[in-house]
Amino acid sequence: MTEEETLINLPPELERVIFELAAWLYPSMIQTLILVAKRVCIWIEPQLYHVVLCDGGETQLLIKMLEYKSPEFLQAHVRHLALSSSTSRDEVTRILSICTNIRDLALWTGDTYPAMLPLLRNLTSLKCLSINLYSLFGGPENFQIPPVDDLAFKNLTHLDVFSDIPEPLWPFFGMLPSLTHLSLSDFYDSDMVDMVFDTCASLELLVVVSTEEDNEDMFQPSDTADPRLCSVSCQEFRLDWIEGAWGRCDYWRRAESMVEKRRSRAVVAPEEGR
Repeated sequence: MTEEETLINLPPELERVIFELAAWLYPSMIQTLILVAKRVCIWIEPQLYHVVLCDGGETQLLIKMLEYKSPEFLQAHVRHLALSSSTSRDEVTRILSICTNIRDLALWTGDTYPAMLPLLRNLTSLKCLSINLYSLFGGPENFQIPPVDDLAFKNLTHLDVFSDIPEPLWPFFGMLPSLTHLSLSDFYDSDMVDMVFDTCASLELLVVVSTEEDNEDMFQPSDTADPRLCSVSCQEFRLDWIEGAWGRCDYWRRAESMVEKRRSRAVVAPEEGR
């Protein structure tokens, strides 16, 4: 049997696994792979919509996608969504009204506002969120923390906050019952960190993200009694987000590794002193 005949006669189940794995490992190849055969298109086209980053011209591509794909299809397959400054308010409203089953949302529009709250309430599957939280809650002029029951944040495990974090906002983090990972971009206040650790019963990791300087794990054991605090450097936030969305190493995983190594050293040190 020739190599060509072997490939042609692969069982459909195995063939599907091969193409799905290839699409997952090399997402940039999906648009090429779906041209191989109709069955391959059926198998892996949904992965085209698994991770959606609206940046520049890609925003208009998503708007067109909303026109020729059914809401049911998008709800079933769009899982990770990032909206940048190229996305207008009307487009944000339209996108979030349709893609209601996302688990990971990054709102990097530069135009976060309280009127978004009703849209976020519909995202009941949301696990990860990157957002300007202060602006969402009204900013300096109309700041108000809404009742948590009015938000779709009860299942939120990962929260990245890149806004100012004034003291009136601090209690909000303790209101999130499932929060395990919290990151603060270019912000550190020891009093706030202490409050977060005291009030967030489920918190496993608090990361200070440096977006401008290389401050990889600037906190030493002497700086804090809590090993859950660490810092990472992340200058290419969009690329890092894409890596994490596809299950690869992002700043969350690097931070987890740092904390785990720190804890391991803390366990080994007393044993060596015996």
